[in-house]
Amino acid sequence: MAYDPVSRKLAAVAPVADELLERFERFEHLTLTELQEAFDAADARFKAWVQTPGNETRPISEAPDYLDRIALDSLLERRTWSE
Repeated sequence: MAYDPVSRKLAAVAPVADELLERFERFEHLTLTELQEAFDAADARFKAWVQTPGNETRPISEAPDYLDRIALDSLLERRTWSE
């Protein structure tokens, strides 16, 4: 478990969507290296989705990895400065 579990803290202080909190819970136990690897993989899938014909006019929030990227990026930034 991470030193500072974001999923619990956010739920207590902010009205955050349950789906986003689930993403934080899914990833917050990872090491810093594992978080970076997971972000890189999610980012690659996200970029591929964006570049797929037919998706260029769709909102990026419809991309399957959208919430994963938000959670992973947030956890990476938070953990980078705390570890």
